[in-house]
Amino acid sequence: MSIRAPGRLLIVAAVLALSACTEPSQELQHSGNVGKPYYDGTGSNFMAPGWKPGDKNSWQQELKTRNQRGQNEYTRVY
Repeated sequence: MSIRAPGRLLIVAAVLALSACTEPSQELQHSGNVGKPYYDGTGSNFMAPGWKPGDKNSWQQELKTRNQRGQNEYTRVY
């Protein structure tokens, strides 16, 4: 082992230790409308029939109906 080997080993160790400092941020980037209620709608053509955008009561009724018809296993039993 030469005299320069510990120096090279120290440099390689420093490079490996400092390479972890370059990791990019993993924070979630929010691109939605902040502060806009969900019942205002998105302007999409794919809306459930019977739901009126901007009406909170129809939004709640639509969620209740969707929950009872599509996600409630007791109503699916034949």
